[in-house]
Amino acid sequence: MSISVFCPERLVASLAWAGRDKPFYTVVIPHFKHRRYLELVLESVFEQDYDDFEIVVSDDMSPDDSKQVIPSVLERSGVPFRYYAQPANLGYDGNLRFTLAAAGGRYVFLLGNDDAITRSSTLGDLAACLHQLNLPAVAITNYADWQTDLVTKRAQVTRLLGSGPGTAVQFFRSFSFFSGLVFDREAAHRHETDRWDRSVFYQIYLATRIIASGGQLGAVELCAVRKDVRLGGQTVPNYATLWSGAPWSFAPRHTGMDSVIRVAVDGVVPLMPPARQSRGIREIVGQILTITYPYWLLEYRRVANWSFAVGIARDMWPARLLAEYRSRLRGGDRARLWTLYLVSTVAGLVVPRAIFARFQLGVADAIRRRKQMSLRSRPIRQSDGVVD
Repeated sequence: MSISVFCPERLVASLAWAGRDKPFYTVVIPHFKHRRYLELVLESVFEQDYDDFEIVVSDDMSPDDSKQVIPSVLERSGVPFRYYAQPANLGYDGNLRFTLAAAGGRYVFLLGNDDAITRSSTLGDLAACLHQLNLPAVAITNYADWQTDLVTKRAQVTRLLGSGPGTAVQFFRSFSFFSGLVFDREAAHRHETDRWDRSVFYQIYLATRIIASGGQLGAVELCAVRKDVRLGGQTVPNYATLWSGAPWSFAPRHTGMDSVIRVAVDGVVPLMPPARQSRGIREIVGQILTITYPYWLLEYRRVANWSFAVGIARDMWPARLLAEYRSRLRGGDRARLWTLYLVSTVAGLVVPRAIFARFQLGVADAIRRRKQMSLRSRPIRQSDGVVD
């Protein structure tokens, strides 16, 4: 279902793009409350020394004074913009789809309402890299933590990473963090769907479907975003503040990893040959079980307690996690995933947290570096649908 942006009651304020052609970027910001953080984020956008862009903000029925304050902040900047206020709450995914539908630029640059653009040259530097890569359909950039300046290097090098189902399977986890992702606007429109509203991971579906359908994925070794801006030493409430000091309980704890699997499988697997679909599902679930899942077991041991991590393990029990893939998942692939689950669960519940804290960033970077650098020495195989 497409979302219409031609509802006059939604458009609160705007400043039209004055150029003859469409802007190169639309910076899209799906917004819900936390107005003071959004003001700081917008300042980082206004400071850009590159001017071939517009801003689209969609306020998802915020309960604060965003609608009264933010339009005037945008107007004073002189940057072309559109500020929409939704008459009913769309949820994260629906609001993201709305901003994509409202965008007018060649590309959309995704930005959270609590994540700032890194420096004044960022959008200009990124545009140069996108042209260098012959304008890929999807691009990933790096991001840093606002407080610590530690950089997460989604992109280890500036280069094309490939296209097709194999590339989408290999890199789907690179799209879990929203800010700093770049989409070709027309490709995003072609693959729009409301199937994953309320999943909180629509950008993963969109990126994987575009790439699996033949769109090129580009990596840009540029730190484009500083995540989790702070005001008065405080961030927007997140999982760490929500579950800090949680009482001991072994009840199942849902983290959304199953949703990541669902959107990635739907983005990629239908475009694979039937004979390769089981392997594709196994590759996607296997990455979650070997990388993402043990990370969150250890992280919630730190943030909450050991019983909370056990609750996550219960929620990820393979009999439940894999039930919806029963008809497409072969017995051998199912057995391998059970083994990965058991090994990762033991490691995540037993490994000392001090060891985890010491090596977590290095291991994550090493995995990304191995994937991206290895592409230099071998071709990306598209014929069998999955990259080994």
